[in-house]
Amino acid sequence: MSTIRGSDLLSETIEPMTKIIQETLGVTNELAEATSVEITTLLAHLWGGQVVYVPKGVCIQASKLHQKIFEDWTGRNHHEVATKHGVSVQHVYKVVKRMRLAVIARDQHDLFPPPDDEQP
Repeated sequence: MSTIRGSDLLSETIEPMTKIIQETLGVTNELAEATSVEITTLLAHLWGGQVVYVPKGVCIQASKLHQKIFEDWTGRNHHEVATKHGVSVQHVYKVVKRMRLAVIARDQHDLFPPPDDEQP
């Protein structure tokens, strides 16, 4: 297991972050790099001197995959979506069910909201 020193960890984030910022926002390389340096400086300020565990982001990646599966799903293409994303058809059904419930929960208003004096 290799250990990355704190300063190396911070400096190693600048280049990949610059690339992502530039590609995502379509800004100049100079602006993207300046932004990534500012973000890295903020991280150093917030967490500098602390021992920090950085998770691999499995939940974020799963969320992105679930969103892509749901976006590609038309209601009749479970097999096609499963093949495209390298998952089972059963997994597509589960993801679609979860995503549909999330959309309903997000969009549906409470039929019996609490009185005004009880709302936070």
